This record gives sequence, C-alpha cells and structure tokens, in this order.
Amino acid sequence: MLGPDGGGFDIMMGIVLPYFQLMNAAGSLGIMEVATTSAAAHVGGTKLEHLSNSLADLPTIRAYVARMRIKTDMVRALLMDTLDALESGRADTMLRVLEIKAASGEAATEVTDLAMRVCGGAAFRKEVGVERHFRDARAATVMAPTTDMLYDFIGKAVCGLPLFG
Repeated sequence: MLGPDGGGFDIMMGIVLPYFQLMNAAGSLGIMEVATTSAAAHVGGTKLEHLSNSLADLPTIRAYVARMRIKTDMVRALLMDTLDALESGRADTMLRVLEIKAASGEAATEVTDLAMRVCGGAAFRKEVGVERHFRDARAATVMAPTTDMLYDFIGKAVCGLPLFG
C-alpha cells in the first residue's frame, strides 16, 4: 500500500473516493425518493374502514411524509453542493466529499424507517416495495468507509487535524 506521498494514495483520495462517495450518495437519494413516493402513494390510497378516511387524512401521517420529503430534499441540496465544490475546486471540497456519503446514508435510513412506520404492516408486503428500500438503505452506512469512520474523518477535518496519521 502506498503512503500519502505515493501516486496510488493520491489517485484514491482525488479520484476514486469522490466518485465512490457521490455515486453512493446518489443511490441513497434514489432510495429516499422511491420510499417517499411509495409511502405517500400508499397512505393516500389506503382507507381506514372504520372512519372512511385515508391514512393521509391523519396529521401525524402527513407530518411523517413531510419529514421524509424534507430529508430527501436536504440530501439533494448537499449532493448538488458537493458536485459544485468538486467542479469549482472549492477549499471545502474534501469535507463535502466526506460528508455526502455519511449524510445521505443516515438520511436514507431515517426516511425508510419513516416509510415503514407510515405504511405499517403493509410495508412488509413486497408489492408495497418499502421493505426492500428499508434494507437497501442500510448498506450505505456499513460499507467502507462506514458512516462511523466518516464521522471520525469529518471531525478531524473540522478540528483541523490530519485525516491520516
């Protein structure tokens, strides 16, 4: 393995890591989008038989769906900012590259958890589709660099410490 002054390390940090982080974040964003859309469609079309209302008529359900939408939009904004940082060579580029996978993975986990909650027992039915997204969202948090590892790197960067060493 090459050290920080080796060409392989520079390629890893300057090319491979940013692309991997961005693609991973884009995958998480896609999971969030489809989970939000699926959950909203389910609660809009599911009637509470004893009340003749849909699940979407319940304020708590709408609030959960709103939280899903906000989290999804926040990740999209951070992803776009990370792309802008990479394209323009901003000073905070590496920080954004480290942040995007951690933020999107954690947010996808939260969004899919909310989707499971608002869809209730139906969320486990394959035709609703939410359970698969729930499982897929977790992959981003445990694949290297794990979210916990990224939090350590981000903390080092914010505190002005070297990332490696």
